[in-house]
Amino acid sequence: MAAVRKLQTQTEAFWRDEYQPSDKDLDFVAELILEAGKPQRLGALAAAIILRRYQLEKEAVARQTKNIRLYQPKGLYEPGEELTFSALDYKIGRVVAVRPGHNPRYGPFSVIRVAFADGSPEREFVAGFDQPHPLNRPIEELLGGSEEVDEASLVRAFEHYVARRLEQALAANASFVRFDDAWFLRELMPDVHVGYLNLAEAMIYEAGHPLPTREILGGLELPTTSSTEAQLFALNCALSADGRFDNVGTAENPVWYLRALEPEAVFRQPEVLKPAFRAFGGEYVGITMLDLIEQIGDELDDVETATPQDLATTGVHFEVNFPHLYAGTMPATRRFLRLLPGEERSRLPITFVDSGSGQRFQVWVIPEGRYVCGLGDWYASVQMVVGGQVSVTPTDEPLTFTISARLTRNRRGEWVRSASVVNDTLALQMQRAVIGVRCDPNMLLDVPNREEIARLMARTEAAQLPLEALVRRAFEELSKLSGRGVVHAKSLYSVANLLRRTGAVPIFAELTRRACYDPVGDGFWAYNAALQSAVYHTPDEMRERPLSSRGDLIKDQVVPYLGK
Repeated sequence: MAAVRKLQTQTEAFWRDEYQPSDKDLDFVAELILEAGKPQRLGALAAAIILRRYQLEKEAVARQTKNIRLYQPKGLYEPGEELTFSALDYKIGRVVAVRPGHNPRYGPFSVIRVAFADGSPEREFVAGFDQPHPLNRPIEELLGGSEEVDEASLVRAFEHYVARRLEQALAANASFVRFDDAWFLRELMPDVHVGYLNLAEAMIYEAGHPLPTREILGGLELPTTSSTEAQLFALNCALSADGRFDNVGTAENPVWYLRALEPEAVFRQPEVLKPAFRAFGGEYVGITMLDLIEQIGDELDDVETATPQDLATTGVHFEVNFPHLYAGTMPATRRFLRLLPGEERSRLPITFVDSGSGQRFQVWVIPEGRYVCGLGDWYASVQMVVGGQVSVTPTDEPLTFTISARLTRNRRGEWVRSASVVNDTLALQMQRAVIGVRCDPNMLLDVPNREEIARLMARTEAAQLPLEALVRRAFEELSKLSGRGVVHAKSLYSVANLLRRTGAVPIFAELTRRACYDPVGDGFWAYNAALQSAVYHTPDEMRERPLSSRGDLIKDQVVPYLGK
């Protein structure tokens, strides 16, 4: 049995290929907004149009067939009689001739010739055919749309087609105003002039933190002739159109701040953070290196295969590299991002509380760039250095975290590696320096002139120094300061990030695959320039290192990197 015929508005083909918002549709949208007296979401407007169009078509079909007989093969018809044909989109035709039909299988029946009102060619149809046939079903089943329709399913199936085209039509019509996904009538909007915006700027500046629209509205005293929803919508539109303000909240709950109070890194990723080399997953590294990668906590070592963990109580820990110290930023690793609300935002203001002083300050999470900016003053207050160890843990207060760097009491100074630029080249030497925070000694670097190192990074980046050369250059410079000529893997990572921005995994993978490097225990590696061009290809070779002649070689199991 054939399926019950569907109305045009019940078919995907109509909404996908034919539908275009009409003037009547836009008038209907205006009526909906006017009746509600508040902005309406695009999805709700699209749903209303779908259901309205469906009901109108259903009513039209009912009117069309009310006084005209519906053709069925079992019926008997006379010349001059008008019929409507449900299987032909309810076309109307007039019977112009009747003749006998013959088929030994079915017995006697008639054939009618029909001329159609739309001028299409005449056609013949069977009549008096009282045999099983899809069109001999009850009339109510043949009338399209007469069956019960799940309106929610209808909307779900076609809303995306309608919303896309309706959005374009509304945007092209000056009568409608949009903020995010909501639409309103321009004539219903209260005037939010520049005086109100100046007052809003002063309110935010005085508060020193972002303010939600409703709180700003409470201090403006807009005319009460319009609804609160209309006032909020108008204020959001005005704030979004003024370059002084930045929405740092969500689409549904806008929260406004001043661009002048936001770090430049909120809008533009610092050059020193732009990655040259990062982990992609599957790189071969020694199994003991996994702990080092974890301790460093570099966002460039995140890969999609990283296993989710419950970090609500443990927080995150990282060791500061030069690019983050220079930019006043910290890594926004997947671990850290899982501590934040799930909705997508281009930037999110959060509060840090210094564990020692109790000082509160605002920072900005940039999920796409994978960094948190606004830590420059805090780094300066604790005398942060490259290699400093930092912990960030959540508090009971929403979007508020404790940040800590353990301070040291030794103010006498100690001998540390100090980085400078000599003849446009990175140079390391041992210098006495006072280190005020707890550090990883292998990561620790004193950088007295950070600007010259940043300029060196820019030149090295422009020259596109390859990873192999980056590792070798850093190794050779570090080995000059070692009596044994060996270099720790974390030291290599730390120094490499004075030249180009890189994660730890690419550095460690380069050590693992190159035959010229050999692990000699406790994270230290030795170098043999004679084997620079030799590469190990299998995990077994990387572990056994058959080309090595070192007696102190440590054979570390090699595994593919799958994330922190």
